[in-house]
Amino acid sequence: MRNRNLILNYIFISCLAILFLNDHFFKFQYTSWFTGKLSDVVGIILLPMLLTYLFPKLKQYSVFVAGFLFAFWKSPYSENLIQLYNTVSPIPLHRVVDYTDLLVLLLLPVPYILIKNTRIIDHFAFKKINPSFVLLPSMLILMSTSNGSRYFSYVPYSGNLHFNNNTSFEINKSKNEVLLELKKRDIRVEKDTARIIAMNRGRFFGMGKFEQKNLYNNEKFYHVSDDSIKAVAFKMIEESNEYKINTLQLGDQTIWDVQFNMYSKDNNTTKVIVNSARIGEALKAEEVDRKLRKIYKKLLIEKFNTL
Repeated sequence: MRNRNLILNYIFISCLAILFLNDHFFKFQYTSWFTGKLSDVVGIILLPMLLTYLFPKLKQYSVFVAGFLFAFWKSPYSENLIQLYNTVSPIPLHRVVDYTDLLVLLLLPVPYILIKNTRIIDHFAFKKINPSFVLLPSMLILMSTSNGSRYFSYVPYSGNLHFNNNTSFEINKSKNEVLLELKKRDIRVEKDTARIIAMNRGRFFGMGKFEQKNLYNNEKFYHVSDDSIKAVAFKMIEESNEYKINTLQLGDQTIWDVQFNMYSKDNNTTKVIVNSARIGEALKAEEVDRKLRKIYKKLLIEKFNTL
Protein backbone atom coordinates (compact mmCIF):
# COMPACT_ATOMS: atom_id res chain seq x y z
CA MET A 1 0.00 0.00 0.00
CA ARG A 2 1.29 3.43 -0.94
CA ASN A 3 2.12 5.84 1.84
CA ARG A 4 0.81 9.20 0.63
CA ASN A 5 2.83 11.02 3.26
CA LEU A 6 6.05 10.18 1.40
CA ILE A 7 5.29 12.94 -1.09
CA LEU A 8 2.91 15.00 1.04
CA ASN A 9 5.35 16.22 3.66
CA TYR A 10 7.17 19.49 4.22
CA ILE A 11 10.58 17.99 3.42
CA PHE A 12 9.54 16.61 0.02
CA ILE A 13 7.55 19.71 -0.95
CA SER A 14 10.39 22.02 0.13
CA CYS A 15 12.97 20.05 -1.88
CA LEU A 16 10.66 20.09 -4.89
CA ALA A 17 10.17 23.86 -4.64
CA ILE A 18 13.92 24.46 -4.27
CA LEU A 19 14.62 22.22 -7.26
CA PHE A 20 12.18 24.13 -9.44
CA LEU A 21 13.35 27.60 -8.34
CA ASN A 22 17.03 26.71 -8.60
CA ASP A 23 16.80 25.24 -12.11
CA HIS A 24 14.56 27.97 -13.49
CA PHE A 25 15.69 31.07 -11.62
CA PHE A 26 18.65 30.88 -9.22
CA LYS A 27 21.07 29.33 -11.73
CA PHE A 28 20.45 32.24 -14.09
CA GLN A 29 20.54 35.06 -11.56
CA TYR A 30 23.15 33.72 -9.13
CA THR A 31 25.54 31.57 -11.15
CA SER A 32 27.91 29.84 -8.74
CA TRP A 33 29.21 26.49 -7.56
CA PHE A 34 26.48 26.44 -4.91
CA THR A 35 23.54 26.82 -7.29
CA GLY A 36 25.20 24.30 -9.60
CA LYS A 37 25.15 21.64 -6.86
CA LEU A 38 21.92 22.61 -5.08
CA SER A 39 19.66 20.74 -7.50
CA ASP A 40 21.66 17.54 -7.01
CA VAL A 41 21.40 17.89 -3.22
CA VAL A 42 17.62 18.28 -3.07
CA GLY A 43 17.14 15.83 -5.94
CA ILE A 44 18.95 12.99 -4.18
CA ILE A 45 16.72 13.52 -1.13
CA LEU A 46 13.35 13.60 -2.87
CA LEU A 47 13.99 10.94 -5.56
CA PRO A 48 14.07 7.93 -3.16
CA MET A 49 10.85 9.10 -1.49
CA LEU A 50 9.18 9.44 -4.88
CA LEU A 51 10.41 5.98 -5.95
CA THR A 52 9.10 4.41 -2.74
CA TYR A 53 5.71 6.05 -3.25
CA LEU A 54 5.51 4.76 -6.84
CA PHE A 55 6.95 1.32 -5.98
CA PRO A 56 6.04 0.58 -2.34
CA LYS A 57 7.83 -2.80 -2.31
CA LEU A 58 11.17 -1.02 -2.60
CA LYS A 59 10.72 0.50 0.86
CA GLN A 60 13.93 2.10 2.17
CA TYR A 61 16.00 0.21 -0.42
CA SER A 62 14.87 2.76 -2.99
CA VAL A 63 17.90 4.80 -1.91
CA PHE A 64 20.16 2.23 -3.58
CA VAL A 65 18.14 2.41 -6.79
CA ALA A 66 18.26 6.21 -6.68
CA GLY A 67 22.00 6.16 -6.00
CA PHE A 68 22.66 3.81 -8.91
CA LEU A 69 20.52 5.84 -11.32
CA PHE A 70 22.22 9.07 -10.24
CA ALA A 71 25.74 7.61 -10.58
CA PHE A 72 24.93 6.14 -13.99
CA TRP A 73 23.49 9.44 -15.21
CA LYS A 74 26.57 11.34 -14.07
CA SER A 75 29.00 8.88 -15.67
CA PRO A 76 30.25 8.61 -19.28
CA TYR A 77 28.42 5.27 -19.57
CA SER A 78 25.11 7.07 -20.06
CA GLU A 79 26.45 8.85 -23.16
CA ASN A 80 25.27 6.19 -25.63
CA LEU A 81 21.79 6.22 -24.09
CA ILE A 82 21.67 10.00 -24.36
CA GLN A 83 22.74 9.87 -27.99
CA LEU A 84 20.06 7.27 -28.75
CA TYR A 85 17.46 9.48 -27.09
CA ASN A 86 18.61 12.52 -29.07
CA THR A 87 18.15 10.69 -32.37
CA VAL A 88 14.42 10.23 -31.77
CA SER A 89 13.53 13.20 -29.59
CA PRO A 90 12.84 16.73 -30.89
CA ILE A 91 14.21 18.07 -27.59
CA PRO A 92 17.93 17.25 -27.22
CA LEU A 93 19.15 15.86 -23.93
CA HIS A 94 22.56 16.82 -22.54
CA ARG A 95 24.38 16.57 -19.27
CA VAL A 96 27.82 17.43 -17.95
CA VAL A 97 30.08 14.70 -16.54
CA ASP A 98 31.34 16.15 -13.26
CA TYR A 99 32.43 13.55 -10.73
CA THR A 100 32.20 16.03 -7.86
CA ASP A 101 28.42 15.72 -8.26
CA LEU A 102 28.71 12.20 -6.81
CA LEU A 103 29.48 13.70 -3.40
CA VAL A 104 25.73 14.19 -2.88
CA LEU A 105 25.43 10.39 -2.57
CA LEU A 106 26.68 10.92 0.98
CA LEU A 107 23.23 12.39 1.71
CA LEU A 108 21.39 9.13 0.92
CA PRO A 109 21.15 8.21 4.64
CA VAL A 110 18.72 11.14 5.03
CA PRO A 111 15.96 9.71 2.80
CA TYR A 112 16.83 6.21 4.06
CA ILE A 113 16.01 7.21 7.64
CA LEU A 114 12.86 9.09 6.59
CA ILE A 115 11.52 6.18 4.55
CA LYS A 116 12.37 3.53 7.14
CA ASN A 117 10.84 5.59 9.96
CA THR A 118 7.71 6.95 8.32
CA ARG A 119 6.42 8.19 11.67
CA ILE A 120 8.93 11.04 11.31
CA ILE A 121 7.38 12.38 8.11
CA ASP A 122 3.88 11.62 9.39
CA HIS A 123 4.33 14.53 11.80
CA PHE A 124 5.13 16.87 8.88
CA ALA A 125 2.52 15.65 6.42
CA PHE A 126 -0.24 17.58 4.69
CA LYS A 127 -3.44 15.74 5.54
CA LYS A 128 -5.97 17.28 3.16
CA ILE A 129 -4.10 17.29 -0.15
CA ASN A 130 -4.66 14.73 -2.89
CA PRO A 131 -1.31 13.08 -3.83
CA SER A 132 -2.08 13.62 -7.51
CA PHE A 133 -1.66 17.37 -7.05
CA VAL A 134 1.95 16.77 -5.98
CA LEU A 135 2.82 13.71 -8.07
CA LEU A 136 2.23 15.30 -11.47
CA PRO A 137 4.25 18.48 -10.77
CA SER A 138 7.00 16.30 -9.28
CA MET A 139 7.29 14.27 -12.46
CA LEU A 140 7.28 17.38 -14.65
CA ILE A 141 9.91 19.16 -12.55
CA LEU A 142 12.19 16.11 -12.47
CA MET A 143 11.79 15.62 -16.22
CA SER A 144 12.64 19.25 -16.93
CA THR A 145 15.69 18.93 -14.70
CA SER A 146 16.79 15.74 -16.43
CA ASN A 147 16.48 17.36 -19.83
CA GLY A 148 18.68 20.20 -18.64
CA SER A 149 16.71 23.31 -17.85
CA ARG A 150 19.74 25.58 -17.99
CA TYR A 151 21.10 27.27 -21.07
CA PHE A 152 24.62 26.60 -19.85
CA SER A 153 26.79 25.58 -16.96
CA TYR A 154 30.23 27.01 -16.33
CA VAL A 155 32.98 24.99 -14.67
CA PRO A 156 35.66 27.50 -13.54
CA TYR A 157 38.47 25.00 -13.04
CA SER A 158 38.26 23.67 -16.62
CA GLY A 159 37.07 26.71 -18.54
CA ASN A 160 34.41 24.57 -20.19
CA LEU A 161 31.08 26.05 -21.23
CA HIS A 162 28.42 23.36 -21.64
CA PHE A 163 25.09 24.15 -23.26
CA ASN A 164 22.36 22.10 -21.64
CA ASN A 165 18.96 23.15 -22.89
CA ASN A 166 17.48 23.45 -26.35
CA THR A 167 20.68 24.91 -27.77
CA SER A 168 19.58 23.83 -31.20
CA PHE A 169 18.30 25.50 -34.33
CA GLU A 170 17.72 24.88 -38.00
CA ILE A 171 19.42 26.39 -41.05
CA ASN A 172 17.65 26.53 -44.39
CA LYS A 173 20.57 25.01 -46.25
CA SER A 174 21.82 21.50 -46.88
CA LYS A 175 24.55 20.12 -44.65
CA ASN A 176 27.10 20.31 -47.47
CA GLU A 177 26.15 23.94 -48.14
CA VAL A 178 26.63 24.79 -44.45
CA LEU A 179 30.06 23.15 -44.39
CA LEU A 180 31.04 24.94 -47.59
CA GLU A 181 29.91 28.30 -46.20
CA LEU A 182 31.92 27.76 -43.02
CA LYS A 183 34.96 26.93 -45.12
CA LYS A 184 34.51 30.13 -47.14
CA ARG A 185 34.59 32.08 -43.89
CA ASP A 186 37.88 30.41 -42.92
CA ILE A 187 36.19 28.52 -40.09
CA ARG A 188 37.83 25.12 -39.92
CA VAL A 189 35.33 22.36 -39.16
CA GLU A 190 36.40 18.78 -38.56
CA LYS A 191 34.90 15.57 -37.22
CA ASP A 192 35.16 15.39 -33.44
CA THR A 193 37.06 12.11 -33.46
CA ALA A 194 37.85 12.11 -29.72
CA ARG A 195 34.17 12.48 -28.83
CA ILE A 196 33.05 9.91 -31.41
CA ILE A 197 35.51 7.28 -30.19
CA ALA A 198 34.71 7.98 -26.53
CA MET A 199 30.99 7.60 -27.18
CA ASN A 200 31.54 4.21 -28.84
CA ARG A 201 34.29 2.73 -26.70
CA GLY A 202 31.89 0.07 -25.42
CA ARG A 203 31.40 -1.15 -28.97
CA PHE A 204 35.17 -1.33 -29.53
CA PHE A 205 35.57 -3.35 -26.36
CA GLY A 206 32.93 -5.80 -27.56
CA MET A 207 34.84 -6.49 -30.77
CA GLY A 208 37.50 -8.48 -28.96
CA LYS A 209 37.52 -12.03 -27.67
CA PHE A 210 38.36 -13.22 -24.16
CA GLU A 211 40.46 -16.34 -23.73
CA GLN A 212 39.47 -17.54 -20.28
CA LYS A 213 42.05 -20.34 -20.31
CA ASN A 214 44.82 -17.71 -20.46
CA LEU A 215 43.69 -15.91 -17.31
CA TYR A 216 46.42 -17.46 -15.17
CA ASN A 217 49.27 -17.68 -17.68
CA ASN A 218 51.35 -15.28 -19.75
CA GLU A 219 49.31 -15.70 -22.93
CA LYS A 220 46.98 -13.00 -24.23
CA PHE A 221 43.73 -12.89 -22.27
CA TYR A 222 41.99 -10.52 -24.68
CA HIS A 223 42.39 -10.75 -28.46
CA VAL A 224 41.36 -8.08 -30.91
CA SER A 225 42.33 -7.18 -34.45
CA ASP A 226 43.80 -3.69 -34.63
CA ASP A 227 42.91 -3.42 -38.32
CA SER A 228 39.30 -4.37 -37.61
CA ILE A 229 38.96 -1.73 -34.90
CA LYS A 230 40.48 0.92 -37.14
CA ALA A 231 38.09 0.03 -39.97
CA VAL A 232 35.10 0.32 -37.64
CA ALA A 233 36.44 3.57 -36.18
CA PHE A 234 36.88 5.15 -39.61
CA LYS A 235 33.35 4.11 -40.56
CA MET A 236 31.95 5.57 -37.32
CA ILE A 237 33.78 8.84 -37.91
CA GLU A 238 32.56 9.02 -41.49
CA GLU A 239 28.92 8.39 -40.53
CA SER A 240 28.93 10.51 -37.38
CA ASN A 241 27.29 13.93 -37.12
CA GLU A 242 29.64 15.10 -34.34
CA TYR A 243 31.80 18.08 -35.37
CA LYS A 244 34.32 20.41 -33.78
CA ILE A 245 35.66 23.90 -34.44
CA ASN A 246 39.07 24.37 -32.82
CA THR A 247 39.05 28.17 -32.75
CA LEU A 248 36.20 30.59 -33.33
CA GLN A 249 36.46 34.38 -33.25
CA LEU A 250 33.36 36.17 -31.98
CA GLY A 251 33.99 39.89 -32.26
CA ASP A 252 36.72 40.63 -29.73
CA GLN A 253 36.28 37.26 -28.04
CA THR A 254 37.93 33.96 -28.92
CA ILE A 255 36.49 30.61 -27.92
CA TRP A 256 37.95 27.16 -28.51
CA ASP A 257 36.85 23.57 -29.01
CA VAL A 258 33.28 24.28 -30.09
CA GLN A 259 31.59 20.86 -30.15
CA PHE A 260 28.32 20.50 -32.01
CA ASN A 261 26.08 17.97 -33.71
CA MET A 262 24.94 18.74 -37.26
CA TYR A 263 22.70 16.61 -39.44
CA SER A 264 20.34 16.96 -42.40
CA LYS A 265 16.61 16.97 -41.71
CA ASP A 266 15.92 17.04 -45.43
CA ASN A 267 17.68 18.21 -48.61
CA ASN A 268 17.26 21.89 -47.71
CA THR A 269 17.32 21.93 -43.90
CA THR A 270 20.16 21.29 -41.46
CA LYS A 271 19.78 21.01 -37.69
CA VAL A 272 22.60 22.14 -35.40
CA ILE A 273 22.90 21.25 -31.70
CA VAL A 274 25.68 23.07 -29.83
CA ASN A 275 27.15 20.90 -27.07
CA SER A 276 30.03 22.84 -25.56
CA ALA A 277 32.86 25.31 -25.99
CA ARG A 278 35.91 26.41 -24.03
CA ILE A 279 36.31 29.96 -22.80
CA GLY A 280 38.76 31.77 -20.54
CA GLU A 281 39.53 30.42 -17.09
CA ALA A 282 39.51 32.10 -13.67
CA LEU A 283 36.64 34.48 -14.45
CA LYS A 284 34.70 36.20 -11.70
CA ALA A 285 31.02 35.33 -11.38
CA GLU A 286 29.80 38.61 -12.87
CA GLU A 287 32.28 38.29 -15.74
CA VAL A 288 31.14 34.74 -16.41
CA ASP A 289 27.50 35.77 -16.57
CA ARG A 290 28.17 38.67 -18.93
CA LYS A 291 30.57 36.74 -21.13
CA LEU A 292 28.39 33.65 -21.37
CA ARG A 293 25.39 35.63 -22.52
CA LYS A 294 27.49 37.44 -25.10
CA ILE A 295 29.05 34.24 -26.41
CA TYR A 296 25.74 32.40 -26.38
CA LYS A 297 24.01 35.09 -28.40
CA LYS A 298 26.81 35.57 -30.92
CA LEU A 299 27.54 31.88 -31.31
CA LEU A 300 23.98 30.97 -32.15
CA ILE A 301 22.82 34.05 -34.05
CA GLU A 302 25.82 35.47 -35.89
CA LYS A 303 27.88 32.39 -36.71
CA PHE A 304 25.13 30.01 -37.70
CA ASN A 305 21.87 31.76 -38.52
CA THR A 306 23.68 34.06 -40.94
CA LEU A 307 25.09 31.19 -43.00
